[in-house]
Amino acid sequence: MKIYLCLKEPEEKTHEWVSNIAVFNGFVEDSEATSVVCDSFLSSFVYNELEGVLKKIASKMRLGAELIIISPDIKTLAQRICNEEIDTPTLNDILFKCGPIKSLSSIEELHKLMPENLQITHKNFDAITSSVIVKAERIR
Repeated sequence: MKIYLCLKEPEEKTHEWVSNIAVFNGFVEDSEATSVVCDSFLSSFVYNELEGVLKKIASKMRLGAELIIISPDIKTLAQRICNEEIDTPTLNDILFKCGPIKSLSSIEELHKLMPENLQITHKNFDAITSSVIVKAERIR
C-alpha cells in the first residue's frame, strides 16, 4: 500500500491520500505500507510530537519500504529571508501551501528525530521551495 500524508489532497493519484495521523493509524496496518510520502505533513504537528509521529509512520512501513519527507527547511528559509531572496508573499506560499502549520524543522533535526529502524538514503534541498527532501528506508 502506498500512502500520501498531506493536509491537502494531492493532484497525483498514485498513492492513497491520508490527511491526518488518526486516519493513518486506523487505515494502515502495522508493516503494511510499501511507500509513505509526507508532504508538509510533519509541519502540522508541534515540534515535541515529531519523534512520536515518525515512530508511528515507521511502524506502519514494511521492511524495505521507502519514506519520503518533503518539508520546508527553517534554516534555508531564514537564510533566504536575511539575504532578501524571497519576499513575504513567497514566504507565505511556501509555509502555508498545505494549510496551517505548528512547527518547522531543519534537515539536521529531521535526521536526529528519525527512529533507529529508518536509515536515511538520500537528502536534497529544493532551492525554489526552500524545502528539504529526505528519503529513508525501513531496515528493521
